[in-house]
Amino acid sequence: MGLFTKKTNELEALQGQEGKLQGKSQELQAKINQIQNGLAIAETNLMIDETAANKKQVEKFKVAIEKTQKELEAVGVELSEVASQIGAINEAEKQAKIDEAASSIEQDTYLAHKRRKMEMKAEELVNRLHGRSGYGYSTEMKRLAGVKSTDQLDPAKLEHTRFIDASNKASASGIAKAEREFEKLVAQIEAFIELN
Repeated sequence: MGLFTKKTNELEALQGQEGKLQGKSQELQAKINQIQNGLAIAETNLMIDETAANKKQVEKFKVAIEKTQKELEAVGVELSEVASQIGAINEAEKQAKIDEAASSIEQDTYLAHKRRKMEMKAEELVNRLHGRSGYGYSTEMKRLAGVKSTDQLDPAKLEHTRFIDASNKASASGIAKAEREFEKLVAQIEAFIELN
């Protein structure tokens, strides 16, 4: 903010100086025109009457024109320098705006790319997980209960109850653990893709 204010103040000062120099340049040009009109009259007088006074008058006008022309050139140089400084400030401001826009594009692209990569990976993982999320009693629990791996534990049979209870308790614990870990993972993913 401070640099921007400083540059704005500097630009306004230079524009004010430029306006004054342009005004001075116009005044000097008008002065040269008036002196040239006077010179034309003095040269006419000299043609009519070649006196030393008339010659001196012509020389006086020529010296005045030359002096005023040098002042005009000096103002022109100063005006050119001020215009160059104004151009440099305007160019720096334009570049700063370009850099700011580029930074915004970089940030937007960065975020969009992260989100797209996450979306693509999520689709890949869903495809890879297809058919791998089945629940049920493990083959080992069925074997301990004396049931074939292709058969199911029967809750109606008293001898299967403790195997079913152990399986259900283990499943609930596994689900709770998975839920906790999944919540942490989702929070990390949301933070990564900036959705939180």
